[in-house]
Amino acid sequence: MDSMGEKIPEIKYSSDAGEVPWEDAVVWTIMPRVGPRVYEWIGGEHIRYVSWTNGIVSIMPENSSMLSGMCQCLLLPSAFVWIGKHVKVA
Repeated sequence: MDSMGEKIPEIKYSSDAGEVPWEDAVVWTIMPRVGPRVYEWIGGEHIRYVSWTNGIVSIMPENSSMLSGMCQCLLLPSAFVWIGKHVKVA
C-alpha cells in the first residue's frame, strides 16, 4: 500500500474510518485476511465524474489530476463503494 501511495498520491488510505472524508470522496474498502479493514479513497477534487452500472463503479479523473496522465478511467468492482454527496456523478 505504501508504494501505491507514493506513486499515486491522489489515492489515500487508512484503517481509521474517522480519517476518511466521506462526503467529499469516493471510498472503497477491503478486508485483509489479517488486520483491520482498510479504507481507500480518491478526493472529489481529483474526480471529473463517477458513474456506475451493474455494481461496477467508474471514476473518470479530473484533467488536472496526476491520474489523468496515467489512465482514462478507474474501475472498482468492490463490494463496498461509497460515493460522497459532494462528488460529481453522471
